[in-house]
Amino acid sequence: MKYKFYFSQKIYLFFVYGLLVITMLFLFFICLYSFYSDNIYKSAKIKSETICASIHKSISIELNNMSTVSMNIVYSNAIKKNFTSFANTNNYHKIDLENFSKSRENVLAIYDIITAIIGPFQSATQVNLYTQNGTCIGSGYFQGVVNVDFKSIPWYEETINKNGEKNIVITDKLLNSNTKLDNKNLHNYLSLTRVFFNSTNEPEGIVEVIQDCNTVFSLIPELKEKNPSTTFYVYNEKGQLVYPYSSTLNPEDTINYVNTIEKNNLAQSTGYFVNVDTNKDVLLSYEKINSYNWTVVTVESKDIVFKSLQSFKETFIVIIITSIIFTLFLCFLISSRLTYPLSTLTKSTKKVTINSVLNENETILPPINSNILEISELYQSFLDMYDKLRDSSHEILLLKSEETRANLRATQSLVNPHFLYNSLTTISIMAEEKMNDEIINICYALCDYFRYITTYDETAVPLNLEISFTEKYIECMKMRYGNDFIYDSQISEETKEILIPKLIVQPIVENVFKHGFTSSPPWHLKITTTTSDDKWLIYIEDNGGRLTDEEKETLLSTFDNLDKNIEMKSLKIGGMGLKNVYLRLQLLYSDQAVFSIDTSKEHKTIFIIGGPIHLNKEDFYEQYTHL
Repeated sequence: MKYKFYFSQKIYLFFVYGLLVITMLFLFFICLYSFYSDNIYKSAKIKSETICASIHKSISIELNNMSTVSMNIVYSNAIKKNFTSFANTNNYHKIDLENFSKSRENVLAIYDIITAIIGPFQSATQVNLYTQNGTCIGSGYFQGVVNVDFKSIPWYEETINKNGEKNIVITDKLLNSNTKLDNKNLHNYLSLTRVFFNSTNEPEGIVEVIQDCNTVFSLIPELKEKNPSTTFYVYNEKGQLVYPYSSTLNPEDTINYVNTIEKNNLAQSTGYFVNVDTNKDVLLSYEKINSYNWTVVTVESKDIVFKSLQSFKETFIVIIITSIIFTLFLCFLISSRLTYPLSTLTKSTKKVTINSVLNENETILPPINSNILEISELYQSFLDMYDKLRDSSHEILLLKSEETRANLRATQSLVNPHFLYNSLTTISIMAEEKMNDEIINICYALCDYFRYITTYDETAVPLNLEISFTEKYIECMKMRYGNDFIYDSQISEETKEILIPKLIVQPIVENVFKHGFTSSPPWHLKITTTTSDDKWLIYIEDNGGRLTDEEKETLLSTFDNLDKNIEMKSLKIGGMGLKNVYLRLQLLYSDQAVFSIDTSKEHKTIFIIGGPIHLNKEDFYEQYTHL
């Protein structure tokens, strides 16, 4: 089913123009926001890629310088000649540091050559040459000859295993220094080591080139100062964090961005937004130093990247909300002014009720001061219509009252001959059985009951009176069934004076005798009265046979679907017991009528009827003016 919604003219104008303005503002905001956010993303991406490339280039230069120094030493014939002479002298035993005058010239020559290789720009902080037996010639921060224990040097085994390839490790301690250098700044150093060979391609010693990390990563602090929201990471070939140093790590530095890169299959030299935590997205760029398999990573929080966008969004939202409020207020004032006469007329039409129409002294429509011709004509048309409605309502109400009264009397009148036929049938059966005394008693009872039918012509009677005359009928039936029939009643005191429809109980009791007592005797009939939720209720209970749920639902469904107008045209004597009761309750009480069947108790059927409570006839007929 399609539903059509209706709006007042004021709401319609306010809604249409307000929605139009809001839509335009939002479209403008979305376009501007999208353009601005796209530019921010592109700028941040380019900046991240540029910074990452700069750090990559800077670190690559420093590492290449260290590697170049080591290669120049390894391939320097002068160093090889002096180092070989020095190493052969002490090939099997560590040098006596107090008596090595024979090797002094060789060592001094090595110092001079290393100094020349390092050059004036200090490509390395320290250069160490190690013999196979653990003697070290140092040149740079420390210059001298010392004996070392290779077992205590962490890079020794790895350097030997690389067989001439460069090996890079980070350290915070220099040779011949028992404490960390400059404890205040906690210096760290990169150590590049490689094995060099003699002319027969046999390992002859190890060269170590050391450079201060502050020099290798010198560009990072500068860029960090200019870009405080960006974080920089450098990983070695093992995926271990080289920069920042372990002594300065923050909690977020525990994230291994090399794993993140591999997991997301990211291409280098390109910025990406990636999720590195359940609640954290970052802009990530990286570059590979291919010669060393190192990875340089720059990271910036997505929230920081779009921080300026957030400020823009908040400011624009305030502006747009203010504009919307002002626009809506203006639209409301305009629509209210334009539609005030129509609103007044609409409110007046809602006050039209049957009571206001019937009250000739009541005026529901005040004068409308409007210069709009159409509204003035509409106002006059409504006044004319209201006058005609008042005249016609009186006529219709009178006709409706007569029709309803006639219908009630018609349904009530069917009870009389129907009951008479059934009573005569009962008397004839008793006559055949020669029950003369019982016939006399039943005739007396029938006289009382027919006197009740013919004497009272009201629609409603007190409940106690209705029950008492129903019991006259029950006495007649008891004479017929004898001890096989037991009757019980529980009439509440508070219900005795309540007005109920006349002849409303007897048809249900008669139905019990006709259809309810299908089981073996004794048969029980019980009538109970009570009140609930401002309604009177009568319960007629029998044990003659329980209706099935299907029969009950079928019966109630049939009654609920009755068309009162059609049924009133097809009234007939016989077969009208329960239907008669249902129709009269509906005619009188409409939606407040109670008609139900309770089959929850085993072997019992309970008919329940009821309606609103009225204690005097004046209130009753005032409530039901159609009677």
